[in-house]
Amino acid sequence: MTVYLDNAATANPKAPGVAAAMARSVGELNANPGHGGHHLAMDAALAVFEARATLAALLGVGDPRRLVFTAGATAALNQAITGSLPGAGHVICTTWEHNAVLRPLSAWRARTGGEVTVLAPAGARQLGAEDVVAALRPDTRLVVFTAASNVTGVLTPVLEVGEELRRRGIRFLVDGAQVAGHLPVLLDDAPIDLWACPGHKGLLGPQGVGLLYVAPGVEMEPLLLGGSGVRSEEETPPGELPERFEAGTLNTPGILGLGAAAAFLADQGLGALRAREVERHAQLVEGLRGIKGLELFTADDPTRGVGVVALRVAGWPSGAVAEILDQRFGVCVRGGLHCAPLAHAALGTAPDGAARLSLGPFTTRQEVEAGVEALRWVAVRTPERAAREG
Repeated sequence: MTVYLDNAATANPKAPGVAAAMARSVGELNANPGHGGHHLAMDAALAVFEARATLAALLGVGDPRRLVFTAGATAALNQAITGSLPGAGHVICTTWEHNAVLRPLSAWRARTGGEVTVLAPAGARQLGAEDVVAALRPDTRLVVFTAASNVTGVLTPVLEVGEELRRRGIRFLVDGAQVAGHLPVLLDDAPIDLWACPGHKGLLGPQGVGLLYVAPGVEMEPLLLGGSGVRSEEETPPGELPERFEAGTLNTPGILGLGAAAAFLADQGLGALRAREVERHAQLVEGLRGIKGLELFTADDPTRGVGVVALRVAGWPSGAVAEILDQRFGVCVRGGLHCAPLAHAALGTAPDGAARLSLGPFTTRQEVEAGVEALRWVAVRTPERAAREG
């Protein structure tokens, strides 16, 4: 039996209806939406519009055109960062950021001579809005904050940070990769200028498609240039959304699959799914805390996290923990640095990282128990003994 506890990497299983929607795209709507006037292209464009509208309703976006489809959260974050920073200046981010933030910022800094302040928590203290305000400078052009750490799952105070930045007129980009689909969000009502997320994690859609929310009044340069299906006679990209940031052929199968996932989430209710996740998270933490030799990194209160638990097993490299759990018990977790090296440096788990267990809406009580029991077996053994026992 396979026990999947790696939902922070990608959700498994996907929402019911996703595969059928993608098959319909390829089998019945195999045309280029927005790039033709024949009936198949128009049908495909209508299906994309409906998917965009469903996602907008789920995420609290009144104008669906403000949701831009991308190739994933990484593409959305690159667009938001690069498009917002045409020249030098000052940017603030945190140690909890993913490499999808850290690497674009590093490239921008090398290209322009700009400066990046990375906020680091002191001990176990949570970073707050006051830390961001204290780091602001006259030339601060952008603040980037993850909504929840992909290593520990701990939620961050993005709304409080956003309120402070909005009062000061400073652009705020939120990485919602670990929050979208886990928590109800109302983007139009939030003090957020740009929000990026993938479709394949908490939104339960396919890989290869993501979203970038662009708040009213936010202007930036497009990262991708090419055909948009409108204003083709002009050398410059169109100014209207979403076409300004959707150059090229859209991933229609992925978008329709994501639309089906959003419809499922809306039908189930994010509040009900959230309550189930909190229950499973509490069960997981309670079981793991009873095992000697484990060091846990997660939210102290499951309501302040998103169902992610990172851990170290005394005497074991994190990759070896993930390997033995998979090979001996069929439990799928992820070891290593999780593309968030500064987070592990802050936690004291670098350079090896940690093993990460992450829950999804379909995770059962029995699967949590299986993960706990597998780690109980590992914790009382050395890697050498485990290898001898096969």
